[in-house]
Amino acid sequence: MNRPLKIILFVALLMALCALLITWFIHTAEAKRSGKLKLEGLTAPVSVYYDAWGVPHIDAQSEHDAYLALGYVHAQDRLFQMDLLRRIGGGRLSELFGAESFATDRFFRTLGISRYARQYAERLEQQADSPQVQLLHAYQDGINQYIDQGGRPLEYRLLMTKPDYFSTQDIANTMGYMAYSFAEAFKTDALVDTIRGTLSERHYRDLVPSWPDQLPPVRSSGQPYIELLTPMLEQISQVEQTLPVGQFLGSNAWVVNAGRSASGAPLLANDPHIGFAAPAVWYEAHIRTPDSEVYGHFLAGIPFPLLGQTRHHAWGLTMLMNDDVDFYRERVNPDDPEQVWAVDRWQKLQVHEEVIKIRGQEDRLIRTRSSRHGPIVNDLPGSLEREPVSLFWSFLDPENDSASAFYGFTRATSLDEFQAAAALHSAPGLNLVYADVDDNIAMWAIGKLKRWPQSSNGFSLLNGGSGRDDFLGYQPFETNPRIINPREGVIFSTNNPYAERNPRRKLPGYYAPTDRAQRLEDLLNREAPFDLSDFKAFQLDDQRPLALSMLADAMPLMDPQQLPEELRDTGTQALALLSSWDGHYRRDSQAASIFQRWQDALSEALFADELGPRYSYFRNTFMAEKTLASLYWKPTSPWWDNREHPSLDGRQAAITHAWKNALQGLVKDLGDDPQQWQWSRLTSLQHKHALSERLPFGEYLSSQPVAVDGGNETLNNMVFDRGTAQYQIKAGPSTRRLIDLADLNASLGINPLGQAGNPLDAHAWDQAEMFNEGRYRAQLFDWLSIRALPDQLELQP
Repeated sequence: MNRPLKIILFVALLMALCALLITWFIHTAEAKRSGKLKLEGLTAPVSVYYDAWGVPHIDAQSEHDAYLALGYVHAQDRLFQMDLLRRIGGGRLSELFGAESFATDRFFRTLGISRYARQYAERLEQQADSPQVQLLHAYQDGINQYIDQGGRPLEYRLLMTKPDYFSTQDIANTMGYMAYSFAEAFKTDALVDTIRGTLSERHYRDLVPSWPDQLPPVRSSGQPYIELLTPMLEQISQVEQTLPVGQFLGSNAWVVNAGRSASGAPLLANDPHIGFAAPAVWYEAHIRTPDSEVYGHFLAGIPFPLLGQTRHHAWGLTMLMNDDVDFYRERVNPDDPEQVWAVDRWQKLQVHEEVIKIRGQEDRLIRTRSSRHGPIVNDLPGSLEREPVSLFWSFLDPENDSASAFYGFTRATSLDEFQAAAALHSAPGLNLVYADVDDNIAMWAIGKLKRWPQSSNGFSLLNGGSGRDDFLGYQPFETNPRIINPREGVIFSTNNPYAERNPRRKLPGYYAPTDRAQRLEDLLNREAPFDLSDFKAFQLDDQRPLALSMLADAMPLMDPQQLPEELRDTGTQALALLSSWDGHYRRDSQAASIFQRWQDALSEALFADELGPRYSYFRNTFMAEKTLASLYWKPTSPWWDNREHPSLDGRQAAITHAWKNALQGLVKDLGDDPQQWQWSRLTSLQHKHALSERLPFGEYLSSQPVAVDGGNETLNNMVFDRGTAQYQIKAGPSTRRLIDLADLNASLGINPLGQAGNPLDAHAWDQAEMFNEGRYRAQLFDWLSIRALPDQLELQP
């Protein structure tokens, strides 16, 4: 046999082996959605019907059997995602990814989530007979049986590893990561204190960390110490660039009662805003037993739905944005660096030694510390010289428990029972939006809300030693903000505060910018009744009225004749596009691109000279967006002074300079023809897999980049970071839900990707095009239709 023929045969054999290997990967990792399986612990057979989108409809004779089945089917679709979420909060990513994740693990261990999780597990074991704990154990038993007898997900084969069993503390680790995602204070407090320490009191007073009518308090305990939280800011920046799953960032939800509904029953809409990733965040499942029924959206590793509907009621969530995080500057004993002052005596810091296991390397022992307020968050590795700052975080309260609340939502049969379940939630703070078939609509602020002396809201470093800023306990749930059956028949939440005329009753928080709240309030302010088609249009709305009001004021200053000669023709065309713009961030809009680049340049002109290197942390916070919107109408603010270029001092100079910089940037990036500056050329959405940048060819596990409508703080909220030539959409609607309580069979929803986590599964990407085009699918609730589905998995004892 000659040499060329040998080479051809070798290549053919190699290709055949690769094809067989790929086929084996697909076959051994695929979810089983028909046939029969045996599960230990079942008391009776369970039928699982899969619809056309891979959603399991579980019909069981007991809740125990239902949640055991849920754990199994959830794991076969999303085990790797479950594993990642618990590992992030627990500081265990390095076991999978090696030393590259060590800094992330050390950061989350420093926050104390894993220590809380161990306490949480011990507390639940003492309540082993309670229904929610029994169901949690059943759910995790289902997950662990899949680990034992199911197929191994593709990701583990690529990483050449396998998952370990799930335990009770894993639910707390997952909730800890969610709570961290919600805590805007981790960035905001550090930046506020930096500004107080380096700039004038007038600069500080013009910040908007909370809401435009809630200015930060002038009183502060002690002087600002601008370098103390810098290590934490740097850690957060690094961690967020490497997190393998999305963060929880915001949400929309609204309800109308029967009098405002065309169907004669309440309507509910909800679209939580969470970081995009592959797979998508939510897993849908429908559970029925003789005693209960719920269609829910489940977070990986948590057995009870955070969003859902029963035959009696429906509920949704948004972030409350309350201030449940505070930082304390601790005064160190000069004779003993392990002691800090505690009101009237020196108190020893607690030292925690934990082992982080690192794949391919020796285990590393880390040493963290905590004061009476909480974990020390600014220790540098190998150094104890920095004055310690401790973290008070409501999530770490030893009594914190949310499982009881989420379980209660599925079992309630009246508004009063639902409210009683809501009272059990501790942290993070949430807005719980509700509607039921008895024509009740409501919204509660749920979670334990702090009581502080002198109503201090702690937007900057507090004094850890004096005692006057110490935590005083929580308010009773009865005093939490709430709206129940308002006269106007409409309730909405877009991460805005509850309306409250009494300033002493206003809840301090890190609220989102006002854009979505103003737009949704306008859309809901009409006499005609609403139907689900109206709510669809609202969820997909991409207009920013704030942009139009800013442009109306700025355009007279955008004189093309004041531009460099090479930009004048381009500027004239760009100005014409802006003058006819309707404020919509549609993918074919050129004006959206022009306005966004101008707004980004204006933000840099306002803040970059004063903040210096910290501007990179500041520009993508809610505080930056809110402060820019506020300062735009305050021409006398000192922020308009330009420290680096005094010739550009003043609001008018900043506006025109930003206009020139925006045009120059657009010409550089998109060419000199404004007709070609479509929003789709600046923005794209790609759902990235956790292994996309960790393995060769890992990018094939992610979705393809696509154009989308929407932008930052439009109702169809497509979130991106500023300061880059291309806007990579990083977060947005993690699902869109529309519920009409007149007919639950008409419920609508959409997943940004699909149900399956296995990228080779038929249901991994099957909803992506619909989501991108603003379409919806039915959420089946009719058991006659469900029983007729062709895919049925029979689980037997």
